[in-house]
Amino acid sequence: MSEIASVVRTLAIALWIGGMAALDFIEAPVRFTSPLLTRNQAVGIGQEIFARFNRVEVVLAAIAAASGMLAPGPRWTVWLLWLMLALVLVQAAYLTPAITRLAHGLDFVNRAPGDPRYAAIRPLHTAYAVVEVIVLLAGAAVLAAAARGRR
Repeated sequence: MSEIASVVRTLAIALWIGGMAALDFIEAPVRFTSPLLTRNQAVGIGQEIFARFNRVEVVLAAIAAASGMLAPGPRWTVWLLWLMLALVLVQAAYLTPAITRLAHGLDFVNRAPGDPRYAAIRPLHTAYAVVEVIVLLAGAAVLAAAARGRR
């Protein structure tokens, strides 16, 4: 049973972290630099992608945390998986909806001077990015610990 849990944990983390890396390092830069999209279109598409991916992340995080409890390995990895789940819940339940709500109706090409929503988005977007880096590094640490345990 613990061997199956280990495989499930590793697969869930790999899919989760791999998806994050693909979105953060490939999809988003391409979307914002493509001459085929305006900045407003890129923002709108990004909102849809991240709202949907947040749901996938929550499911994968729950699977990883639950299977991590049964998998062999250092106990700190279990705590780290539960922390990662909590962080992705903050992203999905608070940060993404708040950013989307503030961005609704904003023109990111011809910014209206003095609109406080632009300034309000910045700390939320920064918080989202910080959480994303923490989750990415934590996931890599859990995967590394799992790989070390296989030797």
